[in-house]
Amino acid sequence: MVRVLSYAWAMTKREHPLKGEFDTAAATWVRMTEEDGTPGQMEIGFAENGMVAVRMAEDPEGDVLIYTPQEWTAFKEAVRDGEFDLPPLGEEPEADGKAAPPGS
Repeated sequence: MVRVLSYAWAMTKREHPLKGEFDTAAATWVRMTEEDGTPGQMEIGFAENGMVAVRMAEDPEGDVLIYTPQEWTAFKEAVRDGEFDLPPLGEEPEADGKAAPPGS
């Protein structure tokens, strides 16, 4: 019994060899909602040490991606700047990476 509890506790702490520790049990997790109001598939966890993690909401004991505060800030800025925007299906990207209007 003690062994199982020890194992369960150990799974809450995720260690990245270069970035440090992320404690999934102590983190504050946020789950977004889709436009139609259904729960999103991803959760974002914020730890007291500034680390940020992303995981699949349906598999909280599964893999997590761990980010330093600097990495998370760079990611958010890239999203705001449109670096990850994709053109709608059926539209080809222009040379600048933006979607070209249909028929252009």
